[in-house]
Amino acid sequence: MTTERHIQDPETEVLFHRPGHLHLERLVPDVTGSMCFRLHPWERAEDQTEMVLRGRTKTEEVLVRDARPSVKSRVRHIDGTDQHDHAAWVKAAQLAMAQGPLKKVVLSSLLNVEVEALDPKDIVRRLALAHPESFSWAFSHPSIGTWFGSSPEPLIKGQWPHLRTACLAGTRMAHMGAVSDPWTEKEREEQDLVTEGALQALHEAGCRGIQTSERQTIQYGPIEHLRTWVDFEATRPLEEVIRALHPTPAVGGTPRPDALQFIAHHESHDRAYYTGWVGMEEGDEVSYFVNLRCAHLRDGIMTAYAGGGITAASNPAAEWAETRNKLRSVLDPIVHWAP
Repeated sequence: MTTERHIQDPETEVLFHRPGHLHLERLVPDVTGSMCFRLHPWERAEDQTEMVLRGRTKTEEVLVRDARPSVKSRVRHIDGTDQHDHAAWVKAAQLAMAQGPLKKVVLSSLLNVEVEALDPKDIVRRLALAHPESFSWAFSHPSIGTWFGSSPEPLIKGQWPHLRTACLAGTRMAHMGAVSDPWTEKEREEQDLVTEGALQALHEAGCRGIQTSERQTIQYGPIEHLRTWVDFEATRPLEEVIRALHPTPAVGGTPRPDALQFIAHHESHDRAYYTGWVGMEEGDEVSYFVNLRCAHLRDGIMTAYAGGGITAASNPAAEWAETRNKLRSVLDPIVHWAP
């Protein structure tokens, strides 16, 4: 069971950039502050502690694109998920799909690198400039080190009780020209499963006025995704709606129990806060994001995470390449590295 850890000390540092904004913000710890920032762990994380900081916001700096070349630290590869292991997980998932109810499972990998000291503020600045329409953030505390990321996927946002969630899935390299190839059947099916899962969860949570948008293609650094918005009116407490939605099929799979069991039996690493959720509440305003494209920094070691949705139509080599491209999207703005 998840336990909340409320932190109100000067050692905590929270910096973030809201999608589309022109400045970075800092959350200054203050028990009377109007904002509550949360970092929530993955469903099956070894440590089920949710980090919570209440405070007041302070504009840290205005974002300005610097025309001069940026200096980035080089990293030294240590270890991480092996490609052969990942391919074996994909094949095992497809075998399970052929034999039972499992339709999709999200398999993740990690990469450990040795890196020189990185400043959380510089990390968020670089991520915000690279991904201006995503939620970029960093949460630092002595007990957990620094977690940071840049998520393109709102889990739940809006002004209570009128909220929306994003159904994001399907990945390909971004097209630079005016005309792009159509999405494959595998990618469309993967995104359909995420949307269907969200609709079912919202109905079960008693939400009203549920409406879906047209499917869109969105760009995130060097890659593109399919996204469908679902708008709704909540009738139950926020915590119940979040529990119904998360883990979404975009980070776990579907059916949820079968996917979570498969992940627990096959992934050899602890996801920790990766594929949990992160963000804030301020009065009636809610803004939480699925914790994708994130990394953990502690004692000179950076652990970066990436995953992909596996279906019966998946190709193991293509799935591995997708995880490398997702790692690029979070690491390239910050450090020099080689896949």
